[in-house]
Amino acid sequence: MLKAGESKTFEFRYSLSGSDWYGALKHVAYDIYKLKDFFTLKKFKQSLSERVYALHDYVTDTKTSLWRVEKFNGREIGAQAYLSGVHGAKGKDAMKNSDYGAMWMLAKQTNNPILVNERLPYARNFKIEQQQAIPGEQQGAALGQYYLSNSKKFTEEWGDYIEPVGTTYYVLSDLGNIALFEPENTKVRERIRLAADRLLKWQHADGSWEVAYANKTGKPTLTDLTDYRPTFYGLIIAYRILGDDKYLQGAIKAANWLLVNAIEPLKFLGVCGDARFVPDFSTAQIAQGMFELHDLTNDKRYQDAAIRTTKFYATSVFIHPIASNATKLVKGRALADWQINQTGLSFEHGGTRGTANGHGPILLASHAGLFIRTHQLTGDPLLKDLARAGVLARTEAFVEPKTNVASYYYSQMNLGAGTFPHHAWWQIGWITDYLISEAMLRTDNKVTFPRGFFTPKVGPHAAYGFAPGEVYGDAASLIRGNAHLNRSDVETVMAKSEDGKTYYTVLMNVAHGDVNVKAAPSAAELTGKASAKWADVSLINGEKLSQKEDAWTVTIPGNGAVVLKLTVE
Repeated sequence: MLKAGESKTFEFRYSLSGSDWYGALKHVAYDIYKLKDFFTLKKFKQSLSERVYALHDYVTDTKTSLWRVEKFNGREIGAQAYLSGVHGAKGKDAMKNSDYGAMWMLAKQTNNPILVNERLPYARNFKIEQQQAIPGEQQGAALGQYYLSNSKKFTEEWGDYIEPVGTTYYVLSDLGNIALFEPENTKVRERIRLAADRLLKWQHADGSWEVAYANKTGKPTLTDLTDYRPTFYGLIIAYRILGDDKYLQGAIKAANWLLVNAIEPLKFLGVCGDARFVPDFSTAQIAQGMFELHDLTNDKRYQDAAIRTTKFYATSVFIHPIASNATKLVKGRALADWQINQTGLSFEHGGTRGTANGHGPILLASHAGLFIRTHQLTGDPLLKDLARAGVLARTEAFVEPKTNVASYYYSQMNLGAGTFPHHAWWQIGWITDYLISEAMLRTDNKVTFPRGFFTPKVGPHAAYGFAPGEVYGDAASLIRGNAHLNRSDVETVMAKSEDGKTYYTVLMNVAHGDVNVKAAPSAAELTGKASAKWADVSLINGEKLSQKEDAWTVTIPGNGAVVLKLTVE
């Protein structure tokens, strides 16, 4: 508000074109805020590959990750402490697990006994107990996303109710990802069926769902809201795991309702009760779900809907301000303007009720892989550029040096996980999803791995590694490995053949110009055998390299990729 005698000067810019709103968005991003110029400023201190490699130490440290085991219904359940506000919490006793797909993925890749023996069994128990198994109106439902150890009960974030989308998230998505890694686990499959049947019983004849049901009465609550959310995805999961056609038909009915009521008018609802369900990252999950429904049905309407929704979600991503090299003082640290630039980062919630105004954007970029995959399908450069602008070269400003965990909110800069230790799993998940999506794009799908189910709540990224993929026609399984590169502007994805004799290292240049990078993947380290050596080293579709060396220098074109193929003696 202006005081008497004060004045303000405003500038306005008008742009007239024959394009639609998305064309206008592109114009603003490229012509006004100079998105392309942002990439020329970025300097790389740590690659995403290096960061996700280092995050392993954080998530397996019981102390720093705030891992807890409690007894519930005679069963030991494990999760990480959640130190922020939760409905009914007493003394900050809430517990939560986040990305089950990432947990099982990392355990599969590392066979780390801490994960395999001290985390997964208790996290699986947590998931089993989180579901109402007793016959009745809520059988199969998720009781809530948090466990309160003092009250010995599960609860929702901001109210005494149960949401159908919560059952999609906290039963079907999580148990679905476990089932991909444990296909013979009959208990998990039984619980998936219970949950999917509950969704079908809740589903209205037109394909829609209520937002929530009050625990005390069992009747619909929050009836002023409409469930424009990815609830239908739970039935896709059930169909993929169990193969029962009734789940696919339920998903189709729900998707058809969303096409008319949400996607055509671009009207969505969020999944965070603490912000009164302001539209959020769940919009991007609708896009991912529609892509997967298209894969199952070959109905182009769902692919078109996915593309439309993805483009709309781009409006949730910051495209300003113009980045520069100017030095800024931020919480006592001197940082370059481009290091703290918000371009490419998404908000948690928009609008007047959301977090964007107070906290700024978030660093959790679950949408990045979806944007890359949609760009590969459509050729739309904005999605690719926004993904890369948001995720690359963010270490100095936003990643805590000791833990390699990025802060959630922009306003926290590099304070790390803080009250949200479980966020590290989401970071492992979205980074992996993004890197594999980039590998697919840069090799024209010559490198590809099967995707799991998206993680609950925060976006469309998914886990990998439960089944072999392909590297230039060879069957190969994703592994966690260190290529020991001499520069951080090159990302890596690593895999090995089914017989364990051949290893593949996908090297991706994230700079615009050509780079020469020295790679030194260790045969002893990757195989776990001290005497192992490389017998043959070559570039796929390229030159043969000398196996007498222990490091190889290769040239990678700007924004391109090469693949090292290494065979053990």
